[in-house]
Amino acid sequence: MLLNETNLPSSAITIEIAEEKPKVPFWRNWKFLALAVAILAYNMLSAVADAQFSKLVNSPTFSGPFFLLWYITAIRAFTFPVYLLIRTPRDLNGRRRDLESIKTSAAGTSSTWVKLSVIIRDIYREAQSVFGPAGLTWKSGTLYLVPFAVLWNITNGFFYVALTFAEVSECVVISSSSTIFVYIICWIFLKEKFLLFKLCGVVICTAGVVLTVCSSGVTIGASNSSLIAAAFVLLSSLSLAVQTVGFKRYLGSPNICQIALFQSLACIASLALISPVFVALKFTGIEFWDMDTAPFGLMSLTGVISSTSALSYYVGISFVSPIFMSLSKPLQIMTNNGIDIGVKGIPFGIYHGIGAGLVILGFLMLLLPNALVSLEIRTFVIKLRPVRRKVSVEQGTSLEEL
Repeated sequence: MLLNETNLPSSAITIEIAEEKPKVPFWRNWKFLALAVAILAYNMLSAVADAQFSKLVNSPTFSGPFFLLWYITAIRAFTFPVYLLIRTPRDLNGRRRDLESIKTSAAGTSSTWVKLSVIIRDIYREAQSVFGPAGLTWKSGTLYLVPFAVLWNITNGFFYVALTFAEVSECVVISSSSTIFVYIICWIFLKEKFLLFKLCGVVICTAGVVLTVCSSGVTIGASNSSLIAAAFVLLSSLSLAVQTVGFKRYLGSPNICQIALFQSLACIASLALISPVFVALKFTGIEFWDMDTAPFGLMSLTGVISSTSALSYYVGISFVSPIFMSLSKPLQIMTNNGIDIGVKGIPFGIYHGIGAGLVILGFLMLLLPNALVSLEIRTFVIKLRPVRRKVSVEQGTSLEEL
């Protein structure tokens, strides 16, 4: 039916249609990018310090990787209590007007302890929502905490063991395989977009890892210590990849409050799992240490750095992306190589340098945005289409037959 002036309504109705602004990619949002870079930089520096101090802990009188893991995990368990100490005074001052409605005590003055309990209760309610709508229960705690506790013990325990066989820079280069495992897991199980360019990055990164393991001075030939260290680091990297993907998939994008509670509870579960292990290793003589010679000062510093490093890592993969936070690895490789060569004076051959360079190149290829890589491939395909059509016409065949 056509409308004309006779059947139009007497009063005009104006309908405003709000157009949704296109979402700006995070690499073009400068404020968000600055925050992401700051998180990445701190995570890189703290991870370097954690690895270097963990190496320094080992001595002729102390060799206890799993005891070091137990000690550091015990320190990390205080993450949420420390978070409460920092946030509670701020909330107490910010919610002063809301808290005035709390009933006063018999003496006629407001109960500070009641106000504090209300604030702590609200913070805990916010934090426990990371376990789902029902909050923290025995079922949700077991399903979420136990797997992450097992992965945490494997990731860090095996890496600390590897440090007793090889230098920090070599172990860090091999640990970059965790990003390779992340991509493989995402491609196979999460059905993410498969790009040939990213596959080339994985191959180059893998070649760098293999060359680093097989390099010994200026010759090709891995020592027994390097092979043992590589085996432990590869298992550690695989565990870290599963942990990273699982955190993003099952916990989503939790805030700092939720991450702090999850980290503390996961560490408590880790302590329960790792305690029998390090005690058994101590009494069987595999690990040797005693309370008089244990470097508790350096171990405590390592624990604090490890706690803040893990917190920054989880915040990064929650607010940015796991792939972006993986950029910390090539930065750690360059920094640890500089420390081992320039500060410690440890000589490395040319093959070690080439291997580290290949790993960094592979990482840069993996970290390119998918949209940019897809655009380049699409442009290349479009350029080929006219040539393909011309050839098909000359041969007297249709495009469908090709």
